[in-house]
Amino acid sequence: MEFVEADFPIIDLSGDHRLPARSYEKWYGKVPTSQEILDKFVYGLAEFADVKEKFFIANPGCYATATSLALAPLLLEKLIEPNSIIIDAKSGLTGAGKALSESSHFVNVHDNYVTYKLNHHQHIPEIVQQLKTFEQSLDYIQFSTSLLPVNRGIMATCYARIKDDITDLDIESAFTKIYADKPFVRIQKELPELHNVIGSNFTDIGFAYNPVSKIVTVIAVIDNLLKGAAGQAVQNLNIMLGWDETSGFTMAPSYL
Repeated sequence: MEFVEADFPIIDLSGDHRLPARSYEKWYGKVPTSQEILDKFVYGLAEFADVKEKFFIANPGCYATATSLALAPLLLEKLIEPNSIIIDAKSGLTGAGKALSESSHFVNVHDNYVTYKLNHHQHIPEIVQQLKTFEQSLDYIQFSTSLLPVNRGIMATCYARIKDDITDLDIESAFTKIYADKPFVRIQKELPELHNVIGSNFTDIGFAYNPVSKIVTVIAVIDNLLKGAAGQAVQNLNIMLGWDETSGFTMAPSYL
């Protein structure tokens, strides 16, 4: 509160300023901050948000970042049925934070694969909120989250029904067009892998289209600690202050 009143720049990595008050209370089970403060914050999905000279930024969640970037071109170019989206997202253990819990014990994570918060993950309304900025007719998504037995990284596998008369070339052109000037999004010819983004602020995206089922599968991978958190915060800071968007990323360290 003191920083907001003093107009001190804030990039908030928590979920406290991403959602409207009522939605926040429902999904996070906490009392929201005042509407006056919420109104000051801009949701900062760096590739699409206008955060230049905006000094209060709500940094997106890790799952929301990966899925929004995976689906944005398909919605913006109106290639898919908006309410056909199914997202199967997987995260490394660091996505759960540092607090000790039964589910984070080594013996429960190692050599295991667990789905959690099915239909109840707090990033669901955040994802819907962002996707609606790309396509207003979108009402809902089907979203599941699973824990991978790895330290870090997120893989979001997104499925959607393609509209009639859309081809592979249309899909490829949409991704190329939307991300042509986005330095941290890389469109891959092959399906992306976690190893290629760990320790970086990149989002790698690949897709495959099944003309029989008319389903397109888009896979996006990010480092949940960087592009999904601190890295995107630095990216937003660069844009906020009018610096080169890539400043500070040429030698990103990694200790995990």
